[in-house]
Amino acid sequence: MTKTTFINELANRTGITQEQASTVNKIFESNFIFKKKNSQKIIAEIGEKLGFDEAKSKEIYDEGYDFIGDSIVNKIKHPFGSQDK
Repeated sequence: MTKTTFINELANRTGITQEQASTVNKIFESNFIFKKKNSQKIIAEIGEKLGFDEAKSKEIYDEGYDFIGDSIVNKIKHPFGSQDK
């Protein structure tokens, strides 16, 4: 998965702009998202930087987290060949 793929998919899944999705990507890159205690920090940072309430920030976080997790699982299942979409 490339940054562009992530940004496009996040924008499509959440209804935010490409620019906002790029900001979320930067937030994800600067934090370890698979650590539970970081989730609240990331959600708060999304809300702070993009001006969203906690519910929308959590939705964005959840969608990004799910997409990254799905991409990792898909890569494990298909390390050399075609990947499910």
